[in-house]
Amino acid sequence: MPFIFRGNDVTALLDNPLTAANSLFSILEQEEPALVADLSALWKTHVRGTPLVAGTAYRPALGAFAKISSFWDNTYSDQRLAGLLYGPNAAAATQAVTGAASANQFLREFEAARDEAFYVFFQLSSVNELAGVSFLATYYHHDISALFVQRPHSFVREVVSRRVIETAQIMLRILYGNMSMGWGSFYSTRTLSTTLLLAKMHHHALATYRTPGTGRRCYNQSSVAFTLLTFSYVVAQAWVDKGFAYNEQRWYLFFQNGECRGGLPTPHPTNLQRRRIDMRLLNGYNVEPEANLIQWIPAFIVTQLRNAPRWVRYWTGR
Repeated sequence: MPFIFRGNDVTALLDNPLTAANSLFSILEQEEPALVADLSALWKTHVRGTPLVAGTAYRPALGAFAKISSFWDNTYSDQRLAGLLYGPNAAAATQAVTGAASANQFLREFEAARDEAFYVFFQLSSVNELAGVSFLATYYHHDISALFVQRPHSFVREVVSRRVIETAQIMLRILYGNMSMGWGSFYSTRTLSTTLLLAKMHHHALATYRTPGTGRRCYNQSSVAFTLLTFSYVVAQAWVDKGFAYNEQRWYLFFQNGECRGGLPTPHPTNLQRRRIDMRLLNGYNVEPEANLIQWIPAFIVTQLRNAPRWVRYWTGR
């Protein structure tokens, strides 16, 4: 059964690495190789200076993402990177990926989605949904499951809890724009460069892992797309009451095409089925809330103030 997305058969692209030629990662690397090299060097420096958690292969990553937020000039700004993506040499390739015809349109839609997602993710019900559904549901995917099975710290509950909380903090940085607190909040956002660093981190750490039996790269377009879709489910459900119904068929595609464990019938996203998740991963899964997430309250306030004109239009129905 072909994997159809936006009317196109993308089956042949599913096991491509994130650095494939038809990705924003590759387009940016071609248009601004120095930036990508800087982010790669930033991650490698972080690796050299950050020890593994005792007895595991887990290395805390948050420090590398914090360093981007302290860089205030225009080098890493979303506006600059959007301009590069829609420059004369890359505009057609970028439009094919994003669906947006110009840098202005892309930034307008991108910033709206980011700020509204921050609003949704910051609510307690959404945090519970993330911890109890989104993170765990990624284990449905064959390649994601195979990846974590090959990393034994995925079975250690204390490490898994730290990894999930850290991922949540990185996600909040992405949704906030990864700006410095205080005066830095008035500078350009850095969502694209932060996301690019996340891709670099995963590429360095996970590119060599393969799924037994198929030989596919574990970190591929399919596994990343499924992760994004699983996390997006939380945001989508928050807007159902406003008439923005969620198309669950896109979520189901991964099951119908054999990308996920268990085959048909397809489970409801919020109805996690244990038989479809590797029991070693399921038994190792654990999330202990951390009070340090409270530090994001100022960021939440700044984000919503930044988004005030859009919220006015939204609540007034314009």
